[in-house]
Amino acid sequence: MRVAMFTETWLPNRDGVVTSLVSFRRALEALGHEVFIFAAGSQETRAANRDDHVRVYTGPRWTPYPDYRLALRPGPSKRLLKSLQVDIIHSHGTAFMGVKAVRCARLHGIPLVLTFHTRVEDATSYVTRHRTREEALRRLIWAWHRWYFHQCDAIITPTRSVEEDLLRGARAGIRRTIVLPTGVDTARFAGGDGSVWRERLGIGQGPLVATVGRVAWEKNLGTLIEAAARLVRERPDVTFAVGGKGPALEHYRREVQRRGLDESVRFLGFVPDEELPGLYGAADAFVMPSTFETQGIALLEAMAAGLPVAAADTGGPTDFVEDGANGFLFEGKDADACARAIARALQAQAEVREAARRTAAAYTERGQGESLARAYAEVLAGARAAG
Repeated sequence: MRVAMFTETWLPNRDGVVTSLVSFRRALEALGHEVFIFAAGSQETRAANRDDHVRVYTGPRWTPYPDYRLALRPGPSKRLLKSLQVDIIHSHGTAFMGVKAVRCARLHGIPLVLTFHTRVEDATSYVTRHRTREEALRRLIWAWHRWYFHQCDAIITPTRSVEEDLLRGARAGIRRTIVLPTGVDTARFAGGDGSVWRERLGIGQGPLVATVGRVAWEKNLGTLIEAAARLVRERPDVTFAVGGKGPALEHYRREVQRRGLDESVRFLGFVPDEELPGLYGAADAFVMPSTFETQGIALLEAMAAGLPVAAADTGGPTDFVEDGANGFLFEGKDADACARAIARALQAQAEVREAARRTAAAYTERGQGESLARAYAEVLAGARAAG
């Protein structure tokens, strides 16, 4: 199959959508399929691109999240898409590149699939603090989503909990939903050597709690910092390592400094892919405080490394974490509950670690790629049957 993927974010950005795209592209290509990426990006990204299967469409920065671009310019030409002989179009967003995906699908009569990666409506409180405006914005987003869903032959959700939210919000008109999490390279994360990271952090054998992801407002790092302050009072030897960058990084740095937690909460900046296994290998536990996740790919990476995880009991992580069995759940905005879950993770027995590994092993990159290829084949078969 020849697949065209449309996305609002692409390399050098690193976020959950990009991680998912890279993973599925790699898996599909290993299976013999061909994947073309049509992505929003900057002029610099476009000029630096050397991948003949990637095309970048430029536009202005989106002010609240300056790493992202609004791809206002026209998308793939009719001639280009025809020359690529695309079998299926897979959109990974519903904004400007998502609209281009709809246009191309209609123009060429190609089936359209959407992966619903991001619950944008949950971030409205970071756009406006005015309750009435926030409610109006949420209604507007869902009206747009409902229109977009009706253009699609199938909608993929990373988890069952997100599928349920989507069906509730869409009300009607969705032709088909498919639950398909992004897979991880379980073998790569299983054997990370943590000695380099421990030496870099200068923590010796002291307990290390890691978290990895974009440092953005919706990721709920404020709750983690509050939980860290409470836990450090009881266990001064615990270190928290926060991997990632984003628009809220300086805010949280200042908050950590204000609380006098500079030695206990370390901001690592962006952690390259090749260094992630080592970071997981150095850690004794992993925490995902975000209440915004549709999956939480880093959670599965950490579980593949055998780390006891503590995660907010909202959204995607609840599909993977069974409290007390392979990890620990806490009420997302409750700092005391977060601190207790982290403490439980640090004290977890070997059975919890093994259960975490078994959970991650069910979601290998190749296996999830095979599932996506089957989903494409079923959508194509349905489109042909409909005539």
